[in-house]
Amino acid sequence: MVQNSEKSNKADNALTPGQILVAFEKLFGGGRGVKKFARSGVRFVDLPNGAILVEQNPKKKSKWASLAQEGHRIAWAMKDGEYLARVIDNKVAVFDGDSKNGAT
Repeated sequence: MVQNSEKSNKADNALTPGQILVAFEKLFGGGRGVKKFARSGVRFVDLPNGAILVEQNPKKKSKWASLAQEGHRIAWAMKDGEYLARVIDNKVAVFDGDSKNGAT
């Protein structure tokens, strides 16, 4: 019984692609509520249930940073250090908890 309750709570707390896209547009459109990390200057917005949507840091050395340098809009939904989803140019890829997230 506890497993069903845990699964239900996870489903209730899951982010929807729609919620992520609204935050993505806010992040890249300069809407209210956009914050910056002091050290890196990378922008982020709060999502429901304690998650955040963080823009890809173009100064990093990764394929995602290279895409950001080329002008693609890339952001990551995260909670407690776990990648929940990736957004590239308005296309959301939600990660399941069992697979690699493609963040490398």
